[in-house]
Amino acid sequence: MRKAVIALSAAALFLMGSGPAFCAEAQPPQKVYKWKLQSANPAGNPHMDLLAKFAANIDKMSGGRLKIEILPSGAVVAPFDIGDAVSKGVVDAGQWWPHYAVGKNPAAGLFSAPLGGSGSGLDQMGQLTWYYRGGGRDLYIELYQKVLKLNVMPFLYAADGPEAFGWFKKPITTNAEFLKSRFRMSAGLPSDVLKDMGGIPMALPGDEIIPAAERGLVDGVEWINPSNDLQLGLYDVFKFYSIQGLHQAIDIADILINLKKWQELPPDLQAVVEVAVQNSLFEALMYFIDNNSKALKVLTTEKGVKLFDAPPDYAPAFIASSKKVLQKFADENAFFKKVLDSQKAFAKQVVPYTRETSKLSTLISGAAEN
Repeated sequence: MRKAVIALSAAALFLMGSGPAFCAEAQPPQKVYKWKLQSANPAGNPHMDLLAKFAANIDKMSGGRLKIEILPSGAVVAPFDIGDAVSKGVVDAGQWWPHYAVGKNPAAGLFSAPLGGSGSGLDQMGQLTWYYRGGGRDLYIELYQKVLKLNVMPFLYAADGPEAFGWFKKPITTNAEFLKSRFRMSAGLPSDVLKDMGGIPMALPGDEIIPAAERGLVDGVEWINPSNDLQLGLYDVFKFYSIQGLHQAIDIADILINLKKWQELPPDLQAVVEVAVQNSLFEALMYFIDNNSKALKVLTTEKGVKLFDAPPDYAPAFIASSKKVLQKFADENAFFKKVLDSQKAFAKQVVPYTRETSKLSTLISGAAEN
């Protein structure tokens, strides 16, 4: 009897000591989701830095449960094929700009390159405020899922504007001179305006710009901004640069996630992605102010680049054509009009305020020269 009691006591002690371990082992391990995200940008581009930070933040905030591998332009599909590739699940996610889809619907350009605020006066921060607080995000999702019919969950992720006027082999002094050049410009609304002005727009992805310039197929190019342009090496082909562009005074890149992959995520991981996207927008604003200022100094002090002002008759001509193009698409396209009307209505609220604060910015910048 005594031996039996001792045996039972020993067994109980063993079970007590090992019970928690058994419980821990019995819990199923948390699922790890692994995605591949292809960018429309080549390796070394500033957006690759932002995407790497975006992926790293998600990895940390998710405790390693969501891992995203960032791939450069062309790794799986061509830059302009990213939307369809993500929708079909060829890649799990992609990064491009909404205006890459203007061939399917011109309204796509109103979300990422809306011609200096869609003729409404919105600046880049005003555009983002409309997106988050003025009904823009609902229209943005409607664009991708209902109008473009892509199986994606989209997010604006990085504001990288305003974009430069462009690079040339000699200074452009008149609008007429500009319009004679074969000019690489973003597809969509900016190219439509240049065509209306009488210019010659040429659409080329980033990895084709330098070869085309070296072969003399283009006379001038715009890419994005000083930090991006420095990374791309445009100074090797062109030595004259103006950053006073109107074609994309607002420019915002986005991330598309395959809808099935998005829906597979539990709610907490969806929230992680949403927070990481918002952080990325803030990160991009700081990143490009910092890096564009550094890049412009490198271009002008180390790379032999000369800055010049855009021709004085360029802005009036561009604005006049912008208004014509916007009205044309609004008359022809119900969704385009719906988005444009939303932006204009929101602008009536915010532009009076931003117009006054811009005067303060002028006073502050002037103080730096005294």
